[in-house]
Amino acid sequence: MLSENHNWSPLMRAAFHGYTEIVKRILCVSEWRRIPDMMQKSTKDYLGIKAGSNAIDIAKQRNQMEIVEMLQEYSSNQGEIAKKLCKELNIKGK
Repeated sequence: MLSENHNWSPLMRAAFHGYTEIVKRILCVSEWRRIPDMMQKSTKDYLGIKAGSNAIDIAKQRNQMEIVEMLQEYSSNQGEIAKKLCKELNIKGK
């Protein structure tokens, strides 16, 4: 449950741990499924990350620069990036 994890989404957890492939998959499926907003913010300090952090903030704080770049690119052009990632991962949408 998100509330048990201080409002951390799966995207935030993947960014924290540096799971690049999982971040790619989440962004890919966000094109055709409702995924919590990547700008969702944590509600409390947790695992050394300050309250109010989103997935990009978490990736920056953990020095996960490949994920930071991916999330920034995605935030500026969601549809195209999601399609590119799905193609790269060979995942077909709906």
